[in-house]
Amino acid sequence: MSQELVTYIVLGSNQRLKNIKIPSSTKVEEYLLANFDDNNLIVKTIDSLVSNAKGNLVVLLPPSSLPNKKSKEILKKISMIDLSAWGWFQFNKKNNDIIQNLKKISSAMRSIPNLEQGIFFNKRLYFSVGGIGAFGAQPFKEISKRFYSRIDPQNPLPPLIIRTKNLELFK
Repeated sequence: MSQELVTYIVLGSNQRLKNIKIPSSTKVEEYLLANFDDNNLIVKTIDSLVSNAKGNLVVLLPPSSLPNKKSKEILKKISMIDLSAWGWFQFNKKNNDIIQNLKKISSAMRSIPNLEQGIFFNKRLYFSVGGIGAFGAQPFKEISKRFYSRIDPQNPLPPLIIRTKNLELFK
């Protein structure tokens, strides 16, 4: 296992992810699809994927999104340092509609990342807080609370590259 490996897990149902193309895994990046078969097994699926991930740093991404080159470099550096860390990505400034603005305000006030922002964390930190916990309408709410109980988040990374407006996990 390379110490600097980052694992990207794209979240979504089998139906949602079946036509999504992800980059090939390399020496420093691993890409996995979550492929949720059953809503009742989401937490177990994510825990299993994180547990089996080769990377020291794990990034949970919404469907059809990827970090930009600058974000990937920062994530590799965080992984190489091997300290407990977590955080999320900024909202895309190009999408400036009312719903997006409400999500920005909500995320800033509550300090809980929205699904379309993604989230990243160190594997050691993930298991020290007991995993993802609940995964509902706000998928990162519970895990954010758990991470906050240990350490403050990193400054948000540059926005994800979103390839579609449809970020629903289950369609």
